[in-house]
Amino acid sequence: MISFRKNFLGGTARGVAAFALAAALAPASAKAADLMPTPTTTMDHGADMHGDSMTMPPPPPATLTWTSLAGAGQFMFGYSPSFGGMAGNYIGDTKVSGATIATTIPSGQTHTMMMMGKKVTMETMLRIVPDSMNMQMQNFNAMYGVTDSLSLMVMANYLQKSMSMTTYSGMMGSTVLGDHSGTVDGLGDIMVGANYRVYRDAMNQIVVGLNLSLPTGSQTRQITMLSPMNMLMVMRAPYAMQTGTGTVDLLPAVIYTGQLHRWSWGLAYRGRYALDNNPEGYHFGALSEFHGWGGYSWIPGVTTTAHIIGSTQDHIHGADPMIYGLSQNANPDYYGGQRVTLLGGVELAGSLWGYSKSSLAVEAGGPVYQSLNGPQLGQAWQVTASARVMF
Repeated sequence: MISFRKNFLGGTARGVAAFALAAALAPASAKAADLMPTPTTTMDHGADMHGDSMTMPPPPPATLTWTSLAGAGQFMFGYSPSFGGMAGNYIGDTKVSGATIATTIPSGQTHTMMMMGKKVTMETMLRIVPDSMNMQMQNFNAMYGVTDSLSLMVMANYLQKSMSMTTYSGMMGSTVLGDHSGTVDGLGDIMVGANYRVYRDAMNQIVVGLNLSLPTGSQTRQITMLSPMNMLMVMRAPYAMQTGTGTVDLLPAVIYTGQLHRWSWGLAYRGRYALDNNPEGYHFGALSEFHGWGGYSWIPGVTTTAHIIGSTQDHIHGADPMIYGLSQNANPDYYGGQRVTLLGGVELAGSLWGYSKSSLAVEAGGPVYQSLNGPQLGQAWQVTASARVMF
């Protein structure tokens, strides 16, 4: 809990700073109130243009499903599939080969061998190295507008993760024994909470969010791994392959959005802080994400966006005694780091198909910088789509 308070207070300070920046920008632009009619809700995407002024804002980028509000008394339902790939191992911002990991990175375990008639105890290097990991998430979300400024939401998802690994033969050397893979799937953690709009004028709005992630996913999925001694062993899957965290996590958010004529933009902060260890004895490190995006509406209902995400996350605290072995994935210190990701997207308003209270969006991209607590697999690419409808 001491670690939680430290991470929470630090992350909250960053969130407050983002909120203060947005609040400072909003009043300065209030003079533009006569340039555009006040939007009714963030989902009324009629995108009807009068000259260069749009009566309704475009939908947010596809990955930002947690930024919206529903109108008073209205329900919004969304489906957002996402896909991602990880490849290559990093120590800090340096990419390293599997052979380098297998011959130079200690595992924390030792082995005994005979040398010149004597038993010698030697440190064992990591011998099972991940090569790639693919992930799919089917996300379903629902929102209800208590008022025009307050919306309640719930999000649930189903995950599938598949990791490919290379096992090196014996306790030393760079001889490859073989490749193998493991796959897990299942329900992820469910998120519940609310968004509340604290400020709005004709050009800007500020929304704060407070959500909880509930431990409905699993932390005990198993996979089959090839050991350096050429044995297939059924073991608990590494931390990154589990479908749930096992903890109740606090997810605060601050979202600023703006629009002028055909242009739209936004800034957002979102944190994730575990409130305690899970039953297995660990929790994921504090995560902070900072988003910035800009959009341009080329024709009524069609907006393209550029989106940058900066994130930082601490390593795993504690450990699951059932997650062990000669793989970097079993070490809680080899999680977390910093990453900057660039995404491009397209958002389509429902007016294009005759139902204004709906939208479609897609975003794709990958990292331009990552410095990881490694050795650790780096992110390679991601694609997210989003379909939403309001009643």
